[in-house]
Amino acid sequence: MNKAPAQGKALVERMKELDCLYEISSLFSHHSLGLDRLLREIVKVIPRAWQYPRRTGVRISHGGKEYRSKNYAAGSTALVEKIRLNDRPCGFVEVAFLDDGSRASDAVFLEDEKRLLKAIAELLGNILEKKVAEMSLRQTTGELRRQTRELEDKNTALREIISQFELEKKVLQEQLRANIELTVFPLLGRMQDANLPPEALRNCLSVVRQNLEDVTSSVSRTTIDDRTRLSPREFEICNLVRNGRSNKEIAELLKISLLTVERHRHNIRRKLRIDNERVNLSTFLRSR
Repeated sequence: MNKAPAQGKALVERMKELDCLYEISSLFSHHSLGLDRLLREIVKVIPRAWQYPRRTGVRISHGGKEYRSKNYAAGSTALVEKIRLNDRPCGFVEVAFLDDGSRASDAVFLEDEKRLLKAIAELLGNILEKKVAEMSLRQTTGELRRQTRELEDKNTALREIISQFELEKKVLQEQLRANIELTVFPLLGRMQDANLPPEALRNCLSVVRQNLEDVTSSVSRTTIDDRTRLSPREFEICNLVRNGRSNKEIAELLKISLLTVERHRHNIRRKLRIDNERVNLSTFLRSR
């Protein structure tokens, strides 16, 4: 006669157990929950599966931390199951019956509840294993992202450096070309003159050699900047003066009069703003 009510009660208890395991699994499926929040929520779920929920306290210990239900009290009659992570104990889950301790746990806890606690401990072990793996993966992913960002930043900086190098290389190439065009080509053109005296030819060769040695020097670049102020003839004379040629040598080389060379030298000093200074033009040009 009492068989049906007993079966009904057992069915209810079994449903509560299944609901408990389902809720724990559902909480784990919420990936937004961190491990601490997850274990705090699980502590709230477990008591509902026991036959006396209001008098059931729960404590979970893991990683040096404890997670307790509000009504948990130490020293109560309790069931304890170890939580294992990768087959090694990593904590425990405890279900305590809150009374005066006069009754043994066998009288308080059902056999199904003991089996349920083992199932919960096993489920917690699986959850913790996956959570630890997820945390490790997130840390690894975060580190990879950080390294990727650093690498991208370095690549950007490297591209900027390379771009700057290419720009400077282009500028130097332009300067080299301009220096050769302004300081070497005119002299090579004069050397093609069949009527050029041997001494003038030697002077041309000497100046060409010196100009080629100095073609990438800062002096050459400075002289090129002066090109905006000097006429082609003045620049040519300026270059010969810088190489130590006398007025007479310049006149013979360029086939112009000595007076014309002196006039050009005067104009060069004026344009370089040293016409009122007691400074040698050749020394001034070499020192720039």
